[in-house]
Amino acid sequence: MKRLAISLPALLAAGRALLVWPPLMAISTRAPGWRDPSTWRQLAASPSRVPSSEPTPAGEPTASEKFEQKTLAFGKSYRWDDGVTVTVGKPEKFMPSEFAVVEKTKDYLRFTVTVVNKSKKPVDLRLTYINVQSRNQKADHVFDSPTGLNGPPDTKVSKGKESQFHVGFGVADAKDLVMEVALHDNSERPGLLYSTRSEE
Repeated sequence: MKRLAISLPALLAAGRALLVWPPLMAISTRAPGWRDPSTWRQLAASPSRVPSSEPTPAGEPTASEKFEQKTLAFGKSYRWDDGVTVTVGKPEKFMPSEFAVVEKTKDYLRFTVTVVNKSKKPVDLRLTYINVQSRNQKADHVFDSPTGLNGPPDTKVSKGKESQFHVGFGVADAKDLVMEVALHDNSERPGLLYSTRSEE
């Protein structure tokens, strides 16, 4: 009887705790952050706040969708929200000079890159990133001053101006290309993909 008398108040106290803290009962182990101690502290401060695993409202882009890379056909232009436009021309075959720094391969391609700046600040082309893959192999970047292939220029494009430069690559197959282009002077400007397989 003594043991029953001790345990009964404990059971009553536990029942009152469940009535006071219904939000704790509503937490699903599938909800994000349910193991985080800070989540429980937040609930203690505001019992009505329960971690939600609901999706974003329809029509509202997620973070991954906002930064999803756009795929274009060579020769097409793309304009970012800040007013900067880039165009990568269609590939043209060429033969490197004897001074070129490149590994021997099947095809050598030259691309013309045009950057038009209609944003509110200069675009630093020194932070331009360009990479090419062909048949799932990384292409060799060709540096060849006699043919004008020096990579992105060491300059900035002022507001309202444009710049054009040429890049070259040694590729395994001229008909199977994927190029990644990024202007890294602005982290909110997502990179682009150019592809010979693009339908755009």
